[in-house]
Amino acid sequence: MNKAIVRTFMALAVLFAALMVNVVYIQVIRAGALRDKPQNRARILQEARVERGRILAFDGSVIAGSRKRDGYWQRTYPQGRFAPQTVGYSSLRYGQSGIEASMDDYLTGQAVDLGLRSWLDRLLDRDPEGADVRLTLVPAVQKAARQALGSQTGAIVALDPVTGAVMAVASTPDYDPAQLVDRFAQLSKRESAPLLDRALQGLYPPGSSFKVLTAGAALQTGVATPETVFEDTGTYRVSGGKVTNYGDEVFGVNTLTEALTYSINTTFGKLGNELRRQRLIAYMERFGFWDRPPLELPQSMVRISGRFDDDALLPPGAPMDPLAVAWAAVGQEQVLATPLQMALVAAAVANGGRIMQPYLVDRVITAQGGEVRVTKPVVWKEALDARHAVQLNEMMQQVVDVGTGTAAALSGIDVAGKTGTAERGDANQAWFIGFASAEAPRVAVAVTIEDTPGTGGAVAAPLAAAVMRAALDEDALP
Repeated sequence: MNKAIVRTFMALAVLFAALMVNVVYIQVIRAGALRDKPQNRARILQEARVERGRILAFDGSVIAGSRKRDGYWQRTYPQGRFAPQTVGYSSLRYGQSGIEASMDDYLTGQAVDLGLRSWLDRLLDRDPEGADVRLTLVPAVQKAARQALGSQTGAIVALDPVTGAVMAVASTPDYDPAQLVDRFAQLSKRESAPLLDRALQGLYPPGSSFKVLTAGAALQTGVATPETVFEDTGTYRVSGGKVTNYGDEVFGVNTLTEALTYSINTTFGKLGNELRRQRLIAYMERFGFWDRPPLELPQSMVRISGRFDDDALLPPGAPMDPLAVAWAAVGQEQVLATPLQMALVAAAVANGGRIMQPYLVDRVITAQGGEVRVTKPVVWKEALDARHAVQLNEMMQQVVDVGTGTAAALSGIDVAGKTGTAERGDANQAWFIGFASAEAPRVAVAVTIEDTPGTGGAVAAPLAAAVMRAALDEDALP
């Protein structure tokens, strides 16, 4: 063969190989980065021409489906207001949020781990097939949480303390996702903030529900035992200020168990200063404060809990005088927490001191029925050792049996919990955190209600009971 022809052939072969490498690089390796550029309007239009995978509840029922209209696919919501802030929206006009945003590559069939079919779709420029995303949300538990909140402003989180699976995440006020496009401007301007996911983004003073953490730190470090005796005169004076009890009650001589049972502020203020700032902060970190819970959502949708100055998160090493430490140990001062974080505090006690990594996505299912992603339980934090978690569990049972949390009791089932009533101006932030059953926990909850005249025991505890009952009545949980 003529040498010139051979050289020409080899050159063309090299150029063709380079072209194929470049095509693969652009359409496969660089596809995600190019597609996700904010200015890439074509991506949004292109995705709207592809039927998105469904978002399913844990039982397989459809939360978000699709229908085609005017050449574009639009979301349908067979279950109506089912965790709308968390599930999120996918809109040509307003973009995406929630699970719709974080799982977009799977829902649109673009994820690289969807198999050979997905790669061929890219290379051949075919419309991909979206995968279904099955969540851990349990319809009966989610609906019980939403119904319990009613017209009140607040949030409820329910999760499995043994696996970390989130079974319910309710935030009110909420919105009808089917009407989002038409009402987005109105919803985004409302003072009640229905687009805000209060369960994951709301930051509130935890009040006495935080005493579970303080008590756990005291038990673990040997500062106190359940039987350690304190004396309450109604006032604990420290560093030029004072800590008082709710309603100015005076309890006299009390043990640590009794202090948790009846929520004695002065005892926990003293306990905070016996722990000192460094150990109190260290145990906050062990329980997950100053760390964003790793849910499968955009980072902006999951807030970090900790100490705040206005809206700025203070570093763990920020200075605190003894009065600040005392009030922080009571769950006030500058301590703010999300309902998710406080549910994880309860879950730590329920699960022998271990906090499992919370998760919302149970599995991803391809259009052909294959499972390409299945979530497995993973330990996130080691908050307490098992022995002290058992002690704290028993103390929390007393809260529900005879203390401030009796409204959370369930007939025939041992419940462990803690109430909280944080004062915010002229109103209260009411809390209840707990789990059931106390002996074999299947559900941990956190309930918070904003701007209420009532206490955590009166306002939040009954709601927690309803959600825990709904979970315990289910045969199959994540």
